[in-house]
Amino acid sequence: MAGGAMHIWAMWATQILILLSFALQIFLFVFSRTRQRGSSAVLRILLWLAYLMADATAVYTLGHLSISGLSREQNLEVFWAPFLLVHLGSQDNITAYALEDNQLWPRHLLNLGIQAFGVAHIVYKHIAKIPTLLGLATVLMSIIGVIKYAERIWALKCATMDNIQSSIKEPRDLPTYYNGLLSRGPRVKEYDEEEFMLFAQAMLPVCKGAMVDTPMALFMSKSIYELDNWSWKAMCKVVEIELSLMYDILYTKAAVIHTWYGYLFHLVSPLPTALVFALFQLSGNKDGYDRIDVAITYILLVGAFLLDMVSVFNTLGSTWTCNFLLTRDHSRLGLSVMCLRRHFKAFTSNRGWSGSIGQYNLFHFCTSDRTKRSKLAKMIGLKDWWNKCHYSETLVISEAVKELVFKRVWILVKEMQQERSENQIQSTPNQKGVEEPMAVIPSNGFRPEFYNDVVKRRKKFDNALNLGAELQEAILTWHILTNVFLLCSSEFADPAVSSSNAICISRRRRGGPPCFKQKTVWSSYVKAIKALSDYMVFLVAVRPNMVPGELRSLYVVTTGALRHQWLMLRHSSASSTAEDKGKRLAHSMLYRPTGIEERSIILSHGTLYAKLLLELVSERNRDKPGVISSYEECDHVAVDKLKRLMPDLESSCRYGVFDLTRAWALILDTWVRLLVFASVRCSRETHARQISRGGDLMTVVWLMEEHANVFFNQSSTIGDDEEAGRAAA
Repeated sequence: MAGGAMHIWAMWATQILILLSFALQIFLFVFSRTRQRGSSAVLRILLWLAYLMADATAVYTLGHLSISGLSREQNLEVFWAPFLLVHLGSQDNITAYALEDNQLWPRHLLNLGIQAFGVAHIVYKHIAKIPTLLGLATVLMSIIGVIKYAERIWALKCATMDNIQSSIKEPRDLPTYYNGLLSRGPRVKEYDEEEFMLFAQAMLPVCKGAMVDTPMALFMSKSIYELDNWSWKAMCKVVEIELSLMYDILYTKAAVIHTWYGYLFHLVSPLPTALVFALFQLSGNKDGYDRIDVAITYILLVGAFLLDMVSVFNTLGSTWTCNFLLTRDHSRLGLSVMCLRRHFKAFTSNRGWSGSIGQYNLFHFCTSDRTKRSKLAKMIGLKDWWNKCHYSETLVISEAVKELVFKRVWILVKEMQQERSENQIQSTPNQKGVEEPMAVIPSNGFRPEFYNDVVKRRKKFDNALNLGAELQEAILTWHILTNVFLLCSSEFADPAVSSSNAICISRRRRGGPPCFKQKTVWSSYVKAIKALSDYMVFLVAVRPNMVPGELRSLYVVTTGALRHQWLMLRHSSASSTAEDKGKRLAHSMLYRPTGIEERSIILSHGTLYAKLLLELVSERNRDKPGVISSYEECDHVAVDKLKRLMPDLESSCRYGVFDLTRAWALILDTWVRLLVFASVRCSRETHARQISRGGDLMTVVWLMEEHANVFFNQSSTIGDDEEAGRAAA
């Protein structure tokens, strides 16, 4: 059997390899866009393997052709060599799989020289054995292959962070069309999907600047941005589209295709491919070749032509083409393309964020029974990897939860920027732009923000979100509080008799319509809190590179202490469901916290905060401020941290009214503050990597904060310019 396989390989190796190379290109072309929307783990692995195998297969096949002798029946294999260069050029919708691949463009440049020399060697060695027209077709296809591979290399170079940074250093005026577009401001009801696409194109310098840590400032002759007019939904849509455009720049050929030379090459590329096909047809009788080789040749030719044609249609119908035409004063053509896109509904869901977030719950992890597979993973040294994969989940957040979270995010970032803007107005005029007095400022457009402004802004941001604890410590502590509070809150405050629900009951007794609003609010709060809590711990446990901090061992210590707490009571009684186990663990931490403080300060503080909130919502305690004071006397350090994490706690208790809904709102507000703080502290390269995985909630939140900064910068700058003009007059 082995001998038969070796014989088949010896006879058909080249044919198998060339078809494999072509099949890999088709697979990449069809499925590479799926990862932008967050594809499944299996598909991501297959894409990764296909991406690696595509280059390796093409290079190996060229090497195989260069050392193998060809009979007359095998002369078509010479014609196949240039197609391997075309395959090395990859498809338009994938040039890099990971962000680091862009840094390898010099290696690809060297490989281009080597492989082009290899193709030239193969053609030179066998050119005399093939018909003249077939030789011309081979040379022409070789030129196409070199250009396509060079295009990929140039796209890789354009996608490097250094290149993106250099492309936005110079001030840039907004084109006339975008000036009018921005003056309207984004409102979901007024804009259709195509106008949102163009709006995102206009604001793309903000996203580029954020990705390379070069924040941008916006200057316009007339103040157009009143941030209160921006809804969270409009901003979220713009940011999501910008992230999809950044995906195009970082991982596809978009940065090269949508230039004058890129359009020129792609519009004419089907013509030389068709000419090669015609030359092959006219090269003589095909009876002298093996029929399988002829069939493979037709597959390669037809496949190359069809891919070129699809590329032409995708290029011409792209939003990048609309932007290219509109920014070069070809408004009629640009608007015509936009109308065609509207007609064919070219805007698809792949330009938005999938809404999926990772979930990891410490209570579920620590109360789960260890299976044989987990024990096997521990034996072979894959315990941590198994725990991350087995106990993490993916959640697609609902529209109600999304609205609740993003509304609070948008309110928070606006409040922080408004506070910063007021402080800027109070500062002296000489403090602004002192280090770059000769900087060119566009009348309508973007330029990099001054360094002093960036430093001041980030310092004020840290002060506004003073957590009073290291970030990972705050996340884990709040996760413990959230779980204990959610699992035990029903015993301390029954929603059926809360004051707000009593209003609904009274309304029903008077013959009014039934009140379901309060129950819906409770459900949305609980879902949002649980989703954010498990998401933030997912980042700590599974993606620690997204959560900056020095105390990386906190997670290990906390899980160990929580697991120990569970092991002390797991045999006391039987528990059937995960919720029952969680309740038992939460009750033991509340009522039997023996040794918790010695094992983990995070468990101790999280339990203490949960107990404090549970007493506040209890109707037995009328003196709400007195409850806080009593806890402060026992542990003022812990309560001081709580006040920093939950700054509105004391003001909420001032009038003696503190129900379950208010407690949930405060817990959610703290999770939002932690989310915003973590998003800004996460490295820019990490955000860029997440784009290739379908995006991430933290990246969306981070860009919302960056846009809020741009708008307030624009407003404050306009004010300074107007004051300076009045003074000069």
